[in-house]
Amino acid sequence: MRKNSFLGRGTSLVIFVLCVAALDAQAQTVVLPQAVVNARTVYIQNETGFTELEYTTVLEMNKWGRFELAENREKADLILRLDSGTRVRLVPEGEGIRAASSELAESPVPPGYTRIALLQPKSGQMLWSGKHKTEGSKVKSGHLLDELREAFRDYEKGKR
Repeated sequence: MRKNSFLGRGTSLVIFVLCVAALDAQAQTVVLPQAVVNARTVYIQNETGFTELEYTTVLEMNKWGRFELAENREKADLILRLDSGTRVRLVPEGEGIRAASSELAESPVPPGYTRIALLQPKSGQMLWSGKHKTEGSKVKSGHLLDELREAFRDYEKGKR
């Protein structure tokens, strides 16, 4: 009889852990801001130091067909920034550290990953970001924009 009650407790614990994990996964689903959903043009800003990652992004964007590539920042609805966390930015004289404070608040990019971020062109505010495993200029497992495409698929599913 004791075995059954112990098994029952163990089973209950497993079910509880699975439920918590499912709720956590649901909570991590990021809703795309309307500015991202409505955007039609994107400018690619590569801050990784690897031109191959920019070429990969252009190829994936063209194949996906969701956005048109803008010639410059001024003509873009969004900036798609690629960075590996090793970004160095010059702060113009007189701006001081406050000008870079929004960038300092960004979460660090783990080694071996590239962050794909969508920014508002005028303010530089980050609207969405994801990370993909990379090794230098090489994309590991899948495609660089998989997480972004998945975010759009989740958005479309939620609309129905």
